[in-house]
Amino acid sequence: MPKILYLITQSEWGGAQKNAADLAAEFLSSNETLVAAGPDGDGAFFNELARRGIKSMMVKNLHRRVNPIKDIAAFFEIKSLIKKEKPDIIHIHSSKAGFIGSLAAGKKAKVIYTVHGAVFEAPFAAPQKKLFLRLEKFSAGFKDKIICVSQNDKSLWLKHKIAPSEKIEVIHNGINLQNIDFLPRDEARRRLFKQNINPETKIIGSIANFYPEKGLEFLVEAAWIISKNPAAKNIKFAIIGEGRMRPLLEEMIKQKNLAERFVLLGQKEKASRYLKAFDAFALPSIKEGLPYTILEAMAAQIPVVASKIGGVPEMIQNDHNGLLVKPRDPQELAQKILYLSANPDLAQKFIRNSQEKLKEFSFDQMFEKTKKVYFG
Repeated sequence: MPKILYLITQSEWGGAQKNAADLAAEFLSSNETLVAAGPDGDGAFFNELARRGIKSMMVKNLHRRVNPIKDIAAFFEIKSLIKKEKPDIIHIHSSKAGFIGSLAAGKKAKVIYTVHGAVFEAPFAAPQKKLFLRLEKFSAGFKDKIICVSQNDKSLWLKHKIAPSEKIEVIHNGINLQNIDFLPRDEARRRLFKQNINPETKIIGSIANFYPEKGLEFLVEAAWIISKNPAAKNIKFAIIGEGRMRPLLEEMIKQKNLAERFVLLGQKEKASRYLKAFDAFALPSIKEGLPYTILEAMAAQIPVVASKIGGVPEMIQNDHNGLLVKPRDPQELAQKILYLSANPDLAQKFIRNSQEKLKEFSFDQMFEKTKKVYFG
């Protein structure tokens, strides 16, 4: 029976973790699967793997931040793990694990690397971006196949000559609609806000880890702009998630007197269940791969306003099944939220069209294409 090792940098729950967990669970029926991840995060990833009956272990020296001593230790830790487990396939997710893991693997197994957005496009200083690009180029030679979750990522890899086209496969993230149990609108609102919400209140919501690349400060800015509009008194904002940017977001909310209109709800287990609490879903990211949260919002029949970044335009066609805005532009974000809130017929059109678009992003297509990369 073939053995597949999945390796990922962090143990919090996010898009890359969902991708790895979904694949590991599906391949478990005919393969031996093992998932290894670093300690950064709240451990929600490990909890979900245990719930699904997937064997997992922690790589204690694998961290998101660059630390030469710990990074070297992580290299030897992963190398030892590979020697012990003898996997036939190593499927690596995220940039840090992608670099260290591919070097540690050598030629001992088939190495697959999934790109969840280009790290050299993230909000780092220019020297860091150049370094990350060089590391991607160097480590590409140690990878047998590179999976990009969007056509945009593949275009970036080709533009920067990181790897040849024949080495790169585009496999969109996919979801299984039968596995999502959305709470009804009123129940979702009661559970999230611990009170009954006026049915006339429109809640613009998001689900995101509080990282700089998610651009959540621009949603706070947009909320402040909207708060000055007398006709928008019934619009409130909420974010499900957690992370190191919480203090900054809390300070912005306080300074802009938005405490009654903008709520940070913290991390929630199975956060997508609460999507129907929202009247619209906003994702103001400045760097993305192909975010699951947008697919889940579409499945929940919630209209989407999102940054035109990464693979988002491959899911959302502007004014057809959602609205796209320029990244880092809170003024346009506010305008599009107001426009959507004032046009319920438009929201219904977006919802209808999104149900058709979702058919392109099934988990079945993702699994079958990945299986072909593994064993084809």
